Amino acid sequence: MALLKSAIDDRQRVLDETDIVHLVGERLALKARGREYVCICPFHDDHKPSMCVVPHKQIYHCFSCGAGGNAFDFVMNYHKMTFRESLELLAQRAGIELTPWRKNDDGGGDDFDPDSPAFTRADIAQVNRAALDFFCAILKHEQHGATARDALTKRTIDEGLIESFQLGAAPDRWDGLLATLTQRGCSEDLLVAAGLAKHRDTGGAYDAFRNRIIFPIIDQAGRAIAFGARRIDDADEPKYLNSPETSLFDKSATLYGLHAAARPIQEDGRAVVTEGYTDVIACHAAGFTNVVATLGTALTPKHARVLRRLCDTVVILFDGDQAGARAADRALEVFFAEPVDVKIAILPDGADPDELLKSPEGSQRFREAIDGAVDALDYRFARLGERLSAMGLSARAAALRQDLIRLAEIGLNQVAPLRKQLIIRQIAALAGVSEQTVLDELRHAARPRRTLSESQPVSVVEPAEMLAPAEWSAAEHALGCLLCEPGLLGTFGAAARDVTIPGAYDWNPAREVARAFWELVDADDEPTLARLLAALENAQARQAATSLASEIERVTDHDTDRLREHLGGCLRTAARQRHAHRDDNLPAEDAPLIIETEHPTESLASRLASVSRRHRELEGNPAVLPRVSRSTGG
Repeated sequence: MALLKSAIDDRQRVLDETDIVHLVGERLALKARGREYVCICPFHDDHKPSMCVVPHKQIYHCFSCGAGGNAFDFVMNYHKMTFRESLELLAQRAGIELTPWRKNDDGGGDDFDPDSPAFTRADIAQVNRAALDFFCAILKHEQHGATARDALTKRTIDEGLIESFQLGAAPDRWDGLLATLTQRGCSEDLLVAAGLAKHRDTGGAYDAFRNRIIFPIIDQAGRAIAFGARRIDDADEPKYLNSPETSLFDKSATLYGLHAAARPIQEDGRAVVTEGYTDVIACHAAGFTNVVATLGTALTPKHARVLRRLCDTVVILFDGDQAGARAADRALEVFFAEPVDVKIAILPDGADPDELLKSPEGSQRFREAIDGAVDALDYRFARLGERLSAMGLSARAAALRQDLIRLAEIGLNQVAPLRKQLIIRQIAALAGVSEQTVLDELRHAARPRRTLSESQPVSVVEPAEMLAPAEWSAAEHALGCLLCEPGLLGTFGAAARDVTIPGAYDWNPAREVARAFWELVDADDEPTLARLLAALENAQARQAATSLASEIERVTDHDTDRLREHLGGCLRTAARQRHAHRDDNLPAEDAPLIIETEHPTESLASRLASVSRRHRELEGNPAVLPRVSRSTGG
């Protein structure tokens, strides 16, 4: 029990030091609305601002998909972490040393067995951190880092950039990293699992990266999730090496430099996507800090989902050759049905960003290329028009039909109506036919959207068994009121406990919330929402708690008096329902539940004036009308 209380205290300390507004705001564009903030929820495909962040309660809640919780839940869902990983990340951020706790997230067993061949994401993150420290130390080493430092100097990468991107070097040895980390107690199997070492056919292992400049791949949480390595000696092959995919590293969902570029992307409203580590670093060195790169792969739908959370325009840099044109088409297909404008920037003379920025007036020419980027759809239609101009009538009809089929496959019918109309107009102009003809042809061409293997939606939030607000019972509403204002226990006393005990709920998440609430009360611990969320182990229960609290705040429009009245009404309703088997026609005012109130009765007019004034002060929703229950009426 002492260990349990210690663990809860640790979680609460982390929550107290973690400002959820800043935490969410670092990743999403927040807009203030009264005492709350709203933003587009990153956990589902509705692009309307439906997620609410409540600073004074340290919670977030989406009214559309039901996602919600505290800072831990946001980090878990956004970064796909376990609870322990999110706790450790936020504790490190807040400068808090956690009390050792040996209980697993699932409630049993020790955290880690060093002899186990299976390694967790936390294990891989930990060994990556140790490897990053090693590579950085090697780069600074007078002897082992000399050639790597010379190579970086030739590419005009200075100390500031080395520090910002945490660049390192792998020594020209077969076992430099392996020997160092195994001496510290790390197993060879863990190094192999993380992609830092490889097994020999004859037994033993060796370093995966040797005599190379190391580019750590950092996620938005600041963790080294993988590594890229560029050769120093031109005789070594290949030119670049990357870590293999692990439980921590998904290449098709990761963008290099995003940890440094996320805030500039939000501020500029644009993300610039290029290829290669050094291109990103060169752009940041020249002041273009909203630049990221794919990791040797084409853009994927997972990349699109990452970027749409941060901006509404994506500019993609390509060479002006046929390969670049095909890549531009692929990028359009990835982003086509997303609420993001995709533009294509062709750099002059076929140069890459690093080369262009080092040329005379390179920064100005680079900026002109970015600002002059053309819409990806216009780019596609311009090239289609060039092809059509060299075709006969039948070939033109076949080419247009094929293009319509492709647009239908990638989601033309899912785009916004106005945008769809503009696309239809462009196609009609190209074909020299009416828009209705194109629409008719599109109906014939339309087919179920092709499912790409990499475009399967990733469920970031585990779907809870959530109920719609209209389906919540009076007892659940009463519980939500107590979550919003635990001080009301002093007003309603035993009546509140009688209605909100865990056994009163058939819905498992609500039962868990009630159990945790009354355990805190019985332990003489203040049952605030933040403390309750810290005590709850179950993610669905935490989501239920935030959903209930958010719904009560909405119903009562953040007014304490209305919340008190709502709780009284819910308690009476719940009690009447409980005794309904005795008398189905029992009136509300005769329910066998006595509720005492601290507040004297006042006139209805006075109550309405008071509530209306409070409503205006809080900039409440005009559609929500102040209500006065008959228990307080004059």
